[in-house]
Amino acid sequence: MKSKWLFILLFLLCGYPLRNFAQSEFPKGWIFPLELSQGAVTALNSSPDLYLASLAFSPQIAVIPGRLRLGVTGGGAFTNKRIYGIGGGRLSLLLSDGPKVIESSVFNVQLVAEHLWGTKDQRLVGGGLAVEIGTMATLSIKAHRDYMLNNWWFQGAIGVNLFRKKIAPPPVL
Repeated sequence: MKSKWLFILLFLLCGYPLRNFAQSEFPKGWIFPLELSQGAVTALNSSPDLYLASLAFSPQIAVIPGRLRLGVTGGGAFTNKRIYGIGGGRLSLLLSDGPKVIESSVFNVQLVAEHLWGTKDQRLVGGGLAVEIGTMATLSIKAHRDYMLNNWWFQGAIGVNLFRKKIAPPPVL
């Protein structure tokens, strides 16, 4: 009986250092993704759809570590042969995480909500799904409703986290 408890105690103590160095999902602190997206602006009627390209910088902070991030988005969008500025708020909610390696997951799935204002009367509200791969990159699909100009913005994006935190090396046992 005594050896059973000793084994459990040793197992927990050996696993504890690995737990401290594992990357958690939505860790405390800031992230700084830069996203490049393409898509279409459409009124969902017989009028032609317009090409959409945008580049946005979206710094976010973990408000509830492990669950919720809050931040701002700012950038530019090219549509209708013009370049517009866009900016506003962003909220990311962790839905699930992928397979675990040690105690860190390979990817996570987020629900993203945004409210953006544009320089030419655009008022966009919407969001979508984002997949964050490790701490390096994001892939997302988003839809926004422009409630001022009465059209939809559909886009797919790829992003890179600019200022990644250094991952601590594993402990020497």
